[in-house]
Amino acid sequence: MIKWFKLTVVYGIVFLIGYLGTGIAFHYLKPNVRILPQFVENILDGGEIWKVQYPEESDVSMFELRTYNSDSHDPEEEILFTDDYNSKNGIFCFRGNAQRNAPTRGFINGRPTNIRLDWEFITEYDGRTTEYGSWGGGSGWTGQPLVVNWPQKIAKRLHGIEDVYLNQTNFREVIVGSLCGDIYFIDWKTGKATRPHVTIENPIKGTVSVDPRMNGLLYVGQGIKNGDRFGSYIFNMFTGQEIFFRSGLDPKARRNWGAFDSNSLIDAKTGYWFHPAENGQIYKTKIANSTAIPSPFIFNYQIQKHPDLGIESSFGAWNNLGWFGDNGGNVFCLNLMTMKPVWYLDNYDDTDASMVVDLQEDDYPFLYVGNEVDKQGETGSAHIRKIDGLTGKEIWDVSRKSTNTKLHGRVNSGGVLASVLPGKKKASNLVYGIFSRVNGSLAGEFVAIDKVSGKEKFTIKMDYYSWASPIDLYDKVGNCYIFFTDVYGTIYLIDGVSGEIIVKRKTDCVWESSPVAWGNRIVVGSRGKKIVSFVIE
Repeated sequence: MIKWFKLTVVYGIVFLIGYLGTGIAFHYLKPNVRILPQFVENILDGGEIWKVQYPEESDVSMFELRTYNSDSHDPEEEILFTDDYNSKNGIFCFRGNAQRNAPTRGFINGRPTNIRLDWEFITEYDGRTTEYGSWGGGSGWTGQPLVVNWPQKIAKRLHGIEDVYLNQTNFREVIVGSLCGDIYFIDWKTGKATRPHVTIENPIKGTVSVDPRMNGLLYVGQGIKNGDRFGSYIFNMFTGQEIFFRSGLDPKARRNWGAFDSNSLIDAKTGYWFHPAENGQIYKTKIANSTAIPSPFIFNYQIQKHPDLGIESSFGAWNNLGWFGDNGGNVFCLNLMTMKPVWYLDNYDDTDASMVVDLQEDDYPFLYVGNEVDKQGETGSAHIRKIDGLTGKEIWDVSRKSTNTKLHGRVNSGGVLASVLPGKKKASNLVYGIFSRVNGSLAGEFVAIDKVSGKEKFTIKMDYYSWASPIDLYDKVGNCYIFFTDVYGTIYLIDGVSGEIIVKRKTDCVWESSPVAWGNRIVVGSRGKKIVSFVIE
C-alpha cells in the first residue's frame, strides 16, 4: 500500500512538472496557445492584463458634472474588475461577469439534437394596476436568473434553507427576481423552492446581483413604482431581512424617476458597489459589512446634445474602467477609481443593451454596443458597433432599419435591446446579436458578425422580435452552440459556427428574460408566472 502511495505521489509530481513545463514553453514560444489556468498565465504575463488603466482622455467637455460626497470614496484605491467574478461558484450578475460576456458555465455533452422541458416553477402574480399597466409575475426584460454553487459551510448560514440541501454536494441554487415583486430561491436540479422568498412588493424588471464575496448580500433594483417606495434594496440572505433601501427619487438627481433596472457590480477586493440609476446618477458605495451601509459617492451628469437621462443598460467593467450607456444615446467610459469620464460616444438613440467588453488582440479591450429605435421616431436605424474600449473610436458598424410601435399608449421599441454575445473557443472570431422589429415588421433577425472585419457571416430570420440576450454553449472540444428565444415563445438552438438550426420550437411562453446555463441545463423566466428549465439532449 505504501509502495503504491509513493508511486502515485512520484507520478503526480512528474505530471505536474511536465504540465507546467509544457505550459510555460507554449506561453513564450506559442503565445496563442494557453493551457495553464488563467491566473498562472497572468503571472507569466507579469499581471499586465489586470492593472490600473490610465488611457489618454479625449474631449469630455460635453459633460456638465456634479459630484456629491467626495469623502465617501478614495480615488486612489485600486479597483480591478477581472474576468473572474467568482465564476467557479456560479453566475452572480447579469451576463455572468463584469465584462458581461459569460452567461454560461461548464460544458454540454457533445453535439445537441433536442431541447427538453424539465421543470417549471410558478411565481406569485401581482394583478395591481400601476400607471404603466399590470405586471403580473414570472420575469421580463432583463430578468436573468442567477445560479450560485454554495459551499456547504455557507449554505448552512442561508436563512430558512431546507435541510435536504445542506448535505448535498454541488448544491446549486437559482436566484431570480420576479415582476410580482418577490425574489425566489429555487433548486437548480428540481425546480423546487429551497427557502422562503423575500419581497420588495414592487415589480422587479432587471436582474438581481449577489455579492461575489459570498457574504450573504443580495442587491435588488426596483423597476416600477407601485407603493410608497421606489429605489434599490439590499437583503441579508443569512438573516432573511432587508437591511438597506436607497430611494431613486433623489432630490439631487436631474430626473424624477426612481427605477434601478441596471444590474449592479461589486468589486470584491475593495467592496465598492457600483449601481447606475434611471434618475441619471451613478452611485459608488463602500460595502465593508452587512451592518452599516455608508453614504455613496454620487456621479451626476448632463449632456445637452442628448439630455434624456436614465441608465437602464448594465454597464461593463474591466480593470478600473467602466462603460455606460443611457436613455439619451450617450455612451461613455468612466474611470471607476477617480469617477471622471475618459471619453464620450454618440450612440444615436436610447441604449438599453448592455455594454459588452471583449479582450482581443494582445488582451486589448473592445466594446460592443447597440441602440434602440425609440427617439428617432417610428422608423430608424439600429446599429451593432465595435468600439475601441480605450479611445471610444468606432471600428465597424452593422445596421438594420427597425421600427417601434405604441403599446398601451407607450413606445414599444425596436432595434437592439438584447446584449451582444462574443463567441469563444471555435467561435472566437464571431460576435452575435439580435435586431428587433426589422424592415417594418414584428420579426427579429439574428446575426453573426466577424469580430475583426465586421462582415456578416450568417443571419437567421426569426419569426418575431426578441429583447432577450442569446447564450453560448460549448462541448469539451470547443464546438459552439447558441440558444436564444423570441417574444412569442419560440426557442432556437443553432450551430454557432455554421448557423445551422438544430432546434426551433414554439412554446406557450412569452420570452423577454435572458437565460443562463450550466452544463446541459438552461434556466429562463417568462412573462406570466413561470420560471422554467430546459435540458439539452
